[in-house]
Amino acid sequence: MFNKKLQDLTYQDLEDLIYIQQVGEGYNLDFKGEPKNIDDFSNKLLKIFSSFANTNGGYIIIGVEEIDKQQKGFEIRGINPAINNKNAVEWINQTINGNLEPKVFYYDPKVIEIPNTDKIAVIYQIPESSKKPHFNNRDCKYYIRQNDSSEAAKHHTIRDMFEFSRHRTEELSNFLIKRNLFNENDEDFGLTNISKQIKTEEFTAEIAVPQPLFLASFIPKYLNQDVSKVQKRDFVNWLEQNSRGYPPLPNYPVISTTKKEYSLDGVTFRSYNQSSYFDFLNNGFFEVGLCDSLFWNFEEEWEKQQVYCLHVTFTAGYIISLLHFMKKFYEYINYDDEVMLQLSFRNVLNFHIEGFNQTKGRREWRNYRDIPKNKNHNHFKILHYFTPSSLNDDSISLITQELCEKILLGFGINDSTACFIENNIDVNTYSHKRHI
Repeated sequence: MFNKKLQDLTYQDLEDLIYIQQVGEGYNLDFKGEPKNIDDFSNKLLKIFSSFANTNGGYIIIGVEEIDKQQKGFEIRGINPAINNKNAVEWINQTINGNLEPKVFYYDPKVIEIPNTDKIAVIYQIPESSKKPHFNNRDCKYYIRQNDSSEAAKHHTIRDMFEFSRHRTEELSNFLIKRNLFNENDEDFGLTNISKQIKTEEFTAEIAVPQPLFLASFIPKYLNQDVSKVQKRDFVNWLEQNSRGYPPLPNYPVISTTKKEYSLDGVTFRSYNQSSYFDFLNNGFFEVGLCDSLFWNFEEEWEKQQVYCLHVTFTAGYIISLLHFMKKFYEYINYDDEVMLQLSFRNVLNFHIEGFNQTKGRREWRNYRDIPKNKNHNHFKILHYFTPSSLNDDSISLITQELCEKILLGFGINDSTACFIENNIDVNTYSHKRHI
């Protein structure tokens, strides 16, 4: 419908759609004008949002009015920036999120100011949902899109939607099972033919502890689609050109492209000493596996005992770099649907946390014996969901802090300030650790 991303749309694009192309309402497009009755307006929005999510997705443009029912002519008139004494977007979001079950995922709307007026148009894009059917709590019905209207779904259609979601869930589960990412209680959690080949200089045969492993897996919502041909030379060239330049230390590479291994499904890159790998698949999945960059061991000076550690600030900094890279990567392959990030930790029982920020240091702990350590989880995983285009510097920082809080809890520390100072990563501590 539009030849550009939602957030890049302008008033000229809207004019072109309505006045030049003269596109009317259809299977994937609906218009709504200024609300004349709040209850009626909100009920129509709920039907449209749920029907798009329950069918093949679509756009709703709020601020476009039908002016000729016979000819189906439309005009851009806009709406007031406030609805019911509340910001229009905020009011719409609250209406949708509070009345559809489960919640419908949609992209952040685009607000376009109407020239020479104090009015706006608001464009929402609602993709087909992998969690359908979505139930309208207002009238206790399920809706689907039929031609240019939203209609109540019949029993057999509702049954098919439940089956669709079950199939999607099974697809994801089967993929995660195949990569040993599904069950953290499994002995082989995190192990694939690729991750098994990670080499370590820290945890050799002389060290009486299994080799630890950290995986960051980026998993698109729809895994049955080939969204990228990562074996192609232009992709490899793009990756080599975009492997560095990301906060918090842009001069260090976030992806090593030293050694390449091709397969039918994608391409794997390994670091020069094979202590890390970067696996890219055609379906948009990619995964990073690390050992020595995050984990190390040494002998504690005073008690002459071996200590095993995870460097928390470097872990946080690397997550920040990966999220910045991920945003750019998915823009490059033109994928902007939901992505699940899974952080997986393997063989980390009895590991300590090291690398606290400079303001915190070890004031609370006299030595490594006193520093909290992971006493409960040999393997564990942490999940987070987002859309790549929604990320910015602030949201990446907040997401990383949330992930690090969970990592620290896994290692026995309930303190989110261990690697951040006033919501910023402690770059000094981060730069002291080994890099990819």
